[in-house]
Amino acid sequence: MAIDFRRTTVTFDPTKGREQSEQGAVVFNSAVRRADVALNGFDIRFTDGDHHVFREKIDARIERITDRTVFVRVDYLLRDSSGNIDDRYEGRVDVLVMAEVA
Repeated sequence: MAIDFRRTTVTFDPTKGREQSEQGAVVFNSAVRRADVALNGFDIRFTDGDHHVFREKIDARIERITDRTVFVRVDYLLRDSSGNIDDRYEGRVDVLVMAEVA
């Protein structure tokens, strides 16, 4: 049993009106038996100016494993306290995938 690590960045385009969800993938040198993911860093912001932050949400999870490839799903939300998600927001989330490989 060997443990290997890979990093990837998931990018979020300017969006408003909903929580964003994007997929990333990393490829290991051999088959992956199981994996987990951790946040490694992020750069998040409102697109059109400065706002007071009411809520920030970043959630990363393993979506599936296919042979040597691990697919990661990242959910992201940034909103102010206006009552809805009416301001565009964007950013990037860096994740670290840890895998048990064959």
